[in-house]
Amino acid sequence: MWNYRVVKTKDEEDQEEVLEIREVYYDQLGKPMGHYGATITGDTLGEIETVLQMMTQSLERAIVKAEDFK
Repeated sequence: MWNYRVVKTKDEEDQEEVLEIREVYYDQLGKPMGHYGATITGDTLGEIETVLQMMTQSLERAIVKAEDFK
């Protein structure tokens, strides 16, 4: 299972905390196990709109911290 979530990470250059919308993947117990950069792609504008809506929904969920990934 996966969804888009806002993840609090540290910028690689200056180690400042930043928020990013990322694809978050979960184990069978529903615990976050990995996250990857999110892209907005689609074959049609409608598909891109759907991805943007899914990303917008991530703003309504709790922020996941990088240390939540084991």
